[in-house]
Amino acid sequence: MASRSYTEQTIKQLFGSAAGRCAFPSCRRKLIHPATEQSSTTIIGDIAHILAFSDEGPRADSTVSDKDRNTFENLLLLCAACHRLVDGQPDDYPDETLRAMKLDHLDWVDRNLENEMSDIRFPELEVVCRRIISSDLAESTDFNSLTPRDKLSLNDLGPSSSKKITMGLMQAPLVANYLQNMVTHVDPDFPPRLIAGFRQEYDKHRRTGVKGDGLSYFWNISLLAAQLTSSATRPA
Repeated sequence: MASRSYTEQTIKQLFGSAAGRCAFPSCRRKLIHPATEQSSTTIIGDIAHILAFSDEGPRADSTVSDKDRNTFENLLLLCAACHRLVDGQPDDYPDETLRAMKLDHLDWVDRNLENEMSDIRFPELEVVCRRIISSDLAESTDFNSLTPRDKLSLNDLGPSSSKKITMGLMQAPLVANYLQNMVTHVDPDFPPRLIAGFRQEYDKHRRTGVKGDGLSYFWNISLLAAQLTSSATRPA
């Protein structure tokens, strides 16, 4: 009998795209509670199947292979209560309803991310940048300059990643100003070290098998860093 096993990429994509929240529209509670001094991190979310994992389960479809039942496309992130609800009342929550629910939740995450992006200021940039370059880094390798569209295709990134990249590029003037200040007043080698840091994070996740939209965060931010550090270090 097949097991309920998911690839690391699938789990990361599921939790990342859902922002770690229940996808049920009237719920959307946080499903990851950070560690405290007394306890470790606790995950209260369930990985729910849109089409049932077993042939006897809710919304079962025997024509779907065991492998396809455990893919990102057939999974939904829910809290335990909402999971019990949709599986306990499958006639009220058919697969079409759950797929629409998932898409609506992804759109909700994107809209909120767009609002949050507009509030990013220098302190947030400094925290992110210094975290990335805080460890020993390998030399940054040479890379060819491609258009964002070509890189989307080369890295097998979908429409959701394209939207996030567009939102990230909205902050281009702010990031460019920050990098120019760093080059002028603090550290002239900051831009290449920042690029190397993002590249190291990207390569580390590639080696674990993560690809496509699962790498969108690292690709997005490394592209932005590469573009902006180039302009920030160009003579006036």
